[in-house]
Amino acid sequence: MINYYGRLLLSAIYMLLGWTVKAQSYHAINGSPYAGVASMYVNPASTVNSAYKWDLSLFSMQEVMSNTMFTINDGSILNYNNAYSGFTPGIRSRFLHENLDFSLFNFRIKLDNKSAFAFGVRGREFFNSKTRPFYYNDTISSAQSFLHDNTSQPYLQGFGTTNSWGEINLNYSRIIQQSSNSRLSAGITFAYIRGVSGASGNTNHLTYQEGAASNGSNFYTLTGGSVMAEYSNNYDLTSNNYSIAKNAKLFLKNTIPSFNLNFGVEYLFRNYSPYPDEEINSENYDWKIGASILDLGDNYYKRASSSFYTSSPKTTATDTSLITALNQLNYLKSIRDTLSHYFNVMDTLHGNFSIANPTRLTISVDRNLGNHFYINGQLNINFYSTEPSSNLKTREINLLTITPRWETAKWGFYMPIQYNAQGQLWVGGAIKLGPLLIGMHSLDFIKWFKTGTQTYNGGGYIMLNIHPFGKKENDGINCP
Repeated sequence: MINYYGRLLLSAIYMLLGWTVKAQSYHAINGSPYAGVASMYVNPASTVNSAYKWDLSLFSMQEVMSNTMFTINDGSILNYNNAYSGFTPGIRSRFLHENLDFSLFNFRIKLDNKSAFAFGVRGREFFNSKTRPFYYNDTISSAQSFLHDNTSQPYLQGFGTTNSWGEINLNYSRIIQQSSNSRLSAGITFAYIRGVSGASGNTNHLTYQEGAASNGSNFYTLTGGSVMAEYSNNYDLTSNNYSIAKNAKLFLKNTIPSFNLNFGVEYLFRNYSPYPDEEINSENYDWKIGASILDLGDNYYKRASSSFYTSSPKTTATDTSLITALNQLNYLKSIRDTLSHYFNVMDTLHGNFSIANPTRLTISVDRNLGNHFYINGQLNINFYSTEPSSNLKTREINLLTITPRWETAKWGFYMPIQYNAQGQLWVGGAIKLGPLLIGMHSLDFIKWFKTGTQTYNGGGYIMLNIHPFGKKENDGINCP
């Protein structure tokens, strides 16, 4: 069983990593006056404070992974023919959190000196999973050896939730107060969203006991716990007999619309102006402080008919019988039907289910040090835990990021330092070459391309953003 699920895990991981080529994780441009339309995904009030009248983000992609769940051995992101996966060794709780998003043709324009409008289309995916502590090492080769080595654990437990959606964003920001040395702006982003793919599963408080067979071998019988699995029904509408276009149409047509709300404020100020006639603007501030609440909303999904909850195992639920019965099954419906013979309670889950989007408070402080040097601090406070409850939830990986940077309109060098929500410390790097921004969440990303033992923490991002190539917009306004 370990080897089978190891192969399954390895395939899923490389499918995810294949996307790595936006969540709000472009840490290089945190607080930057040159962030352009991308800034609305961190603070909706910031689009009016851009240094340019307009800009267009042709595309952007970002992926970040925080992982203590698994390692991949004898492989790299480019060479995995001989790779094999396994859980990280030792007795420990394990987690795997991953965020992915991409956007196309996002646009921002200043309507006048006091207001701005932005439009954006992007796709997003969040995956959150965690287990209770269990023991694992590379000598475990079967379910029986796994259960034997974990008899000291009070119970086994874990969960996973994925939430993927597309969204259309409409942003409006406006300067609501201005003096010669300060500026206050506010903004709102309304997002029309459709949940494309949702799924959740958990095992809760699974207990078992060890017994001895007449031939002297050990066997294990489940004595308590429950299992739940559900996913969106658009997966069941596709078929190998249909074309890719028809499958995509069926998949996307059977989704449920919803809404996301984002709002924020941003305050720029300076101690004094060396030039009496120069108003404060997007570039000559001393301090920029912003606060925003992001992703206030839920995605809704139609449950697949094979979604289920089961509990209270029967005495026939032994390791050998369950493994034999489940080993050749590939569909959730057949798994549910098989488990019904080994559990006293089997409930089919009906109707819709919802997954809360990663609602959070983001606070940003940006200090202009002069001579194109800046330092930014950003704090993300998640509103939700992803632990299973009556309501499913997702959350951001970001927690605290400090980003020193040197940048002009055309060039930039960045070194974001992150302490993420999982207690990991990453040192990243990024570079801006004209319209192109390329960055890494952790410099360990370089190791992903070297064959060996991989933990796959970090990730990277890329963005292509164009803006006026002539004179920048002078956004100073007269004092009232």
